[in-house]
Amino acid sequence: RKPIQFDQPAIYQISIEGKIDPIWSERLGGMTIGHATVEASRPVTTLEGELTDQAALAGVLNTLYDLHLTLLEVKRLAIEG
Repeated sequence: RKPIQFDQPAIYQISIEGKIDPIWSERLGGMTIGHATVEASRPVTTLEGELTDQAALAGVLNTLYDLHLTLLEVKRLAIEG
């Protein structure tokens, strides 16, 4: 198995508590914004898309932090390239 490189593109799925308007997609690295589930009477937004590297992932996570949104889960779905 090859080690995962932090500077390579990958597809990520991020779940947060609350709702984000799709207009935020560009600010969140172009990720697709979906309001797919409700857990324990609270809305959960799922972001999914390809990010260029883990620095881009950190930028998305920092934006979510700046918006005071609660992070529930981050998954790397696939490595591109």
